Amino acid sequence: MDFDPDLFFLAHSYTQRVPPEYFADTDDSGVTWQPDVYPETLALARKHDRAVIIDLGCGRAGKLVALHEQNPDLDVIGVDFGSNIDWCREHLPVGRWLGADLESVTTLPLAPEVLARSVVVCSDVLEHLIDPRPAMRLICWLLDQGAACAVLSTPARDKRAGAGHLGPPANPSHVREWTQGEFRAFVASFPVAIEWFELTRSDDGGGGLTTQLVVVTRPGGERR
Repeated sequence: MDFDPDLFFLAHSYTQRVPPEYFADTDDSGVTWQPDVYPETLALARKHDRAVIIDLGCGRAGKLVALHEQNPDLDVIGVDFGSNIDWCREHLPVGRWLGADLESVTTLPLAPEVLARSVVVCSDVLEHLIDPRPAMRLICWLLDQGAACAVLSTPARDKRAGAGHLGPPANPSHVREWTQGEFRAFVASFPVAIEWFELTRSDDGGGGLTTQLVVVTRPGGERR
């Protein structure tokens, strides 16, 4: 299947959902989504001797704050916009909460010494963005400024609806969902080194290995 660079490397005939619904992170189902992404981020922070986790599109930051509660030496920084980041600022006693639109912001007001101690996570966020390129440029900037690596996750359309499902996604807050080949091509179009690309669990309720988990670094930088 041909990838369309003008369509974020989706298939040429893919139909995106524009605009999507705003994702208000209020799920109380008891299911943990992407349960392995944040533990992997922590493992990479430990591997690279980093003590700051920057979460792009943190929502209400439940998994991020849980990491801090289990590892009080960690500093956590959440980035989001709208009601999600407002909720974090009002209700969470730990962490730093930055309001930013990931479709336009390509830098963050963080000190160099903070960035030099960081790893980045962007968990199931890119599929919500009408234009995900600024978020990827922000990730590249964070890596250039000293972040050891970035952990990305997104649904694998080929493992969920099937590669032949050409949109829009069933989730009303998703603009698009990439196949593994499409997402690899999209990520590789930016100046990053793909260190690890695999499938991980979508949830802890038996959803199976249907989420893509990708670790990227600055080209020529630190290795996993």
